Amino acid sequence: MKAVSFDVKGKLAHFRRPDTTTTHLTYPFITPTAAKGLVGAILGIEDFITSDMVGIQLLNPARTVAQQLSMLGKDTGSTFNRPTTIEILVNPAYRIYYAGDEYTEMLTEYLEKDHAVYPTYLGSAYAITKPVIVETYDDVQILQGTRGRVTTKTVIPTVLIKELCLDSDRQYMRAGGFLYAYKGNRTFEKSIDFIYEGEGKSIVFIPKTDTSNLETKIALLGDEAVCLI
Repeated sequence: MKAVSFDVKGKLAHFRRPDTTTTHLTYPFITPTAAKGLVGAILGIEDFITSDMVGIQLLNPARTVAQQLSMLGKDTGSTFNRPTTIEILVNPAYRIYYAGDEYTEMLTEYLEKDHAVYPTYLGSAYAITKPVIVETYDDVQILQGTRGRVTTKTVIPTVLIKELCLDSDRQYMRAGGFLYAYKGNRTFEKSIDFIYEGEGKSIVFIPKTDTSNLETKIALLGDEAVCLI
């Protein structure tokens, strides 16, 4: 299995939680489905469905502000466009690891040529970003039956964790309710929760001994342990 990593950043981002209505709350970092959607935009595939996996690393601290916006243009009628409170991520930056056998080579080619078919953005059309390739990996090793400690800078699915090795210098955060798999035609399946470090620092954990039956994996990309979703 091959992989490629690329960075995306911007002044702001918004990855809306579907369980909020009057106030548009955001997930604290780019979601796995949004990361794959970003790849679909680069490749020009409108309804992008793939079994390839992604890993997500925070390059900047997760910071949010609340802003009131009028959602003009949403209704062709004469109804009043009431200001809506939206939670926005400030100065987001992420490293996306993309691994698999379906689209990795094609994605690498597009990134190396600095080419994208559709505009790329961080969750909302007003949060434009430009992907920048970081590194390619020709031989991705999936870690199975690991009994020792694993150090990673990527967000960690809680289903992989047997024990967290706590450090007083870390800010451990939990984020839940992420949509797990995109099935096409704007439908999703399952949800997943994560542990991450609020400043983007590495986390040490002991994984569950048997992860073979889990849909998430721990992989070795170069010298980096990456949690793939």
